Amino acid sequence: MKKTGKIIGILLSILALILVRKFETSLFYDPLLLFFKQKDFNHQIPPEFNLIKLTTFLIFRYGLNSFITLVIIYLWYNDKKITKVCSYILGIGFLIFISLYLFSLLTNFSLGYMPTFYIRRVLIQPIFLLLLIPAIYYYKNLPSNSR
Repeated sequence: MKKTGKIIGILLSILALILVRKFETSLFYDPLLLFFKQKDFNHQIPPEFNLIKLTTFLIFRYGLNSFITLVIIYLWYNDKKITKVCSYILGIGFLIFISLYLFSLLTNFSLGYMPTFYIRRVLIQPIFLLLLIPAIYYYKNLPSNSR
């Protein structure tokens, strides 16, 4: 793929991530979104929510962000093997963070509001993209005998 096409594809993918964030209230069911936007949510009572619906939309949002992340990584590095490894990392990360998040919700925020807030943030924002791009860059620039 030509460099111009790659850059346009990456920019369009970043735009897609921005649009997911901009329209999050209309695209996804997440009553905790407004709760965590409150100034002092640590001293508030969390809203009632439908756990199955919340989990379904969380899976959808994470999947959408992950797909866009993988597109960016593939366009950036043009390497199917690295993109595949990144998909495994995203999958394992999802399993870990969704387990922690659901545990916290099911036990009435037993992990605390702030840990739950940050776990949720990892699930709804493309945090892994920010971690994977420099990690892959570092890996690709290692001397070949260090790999």
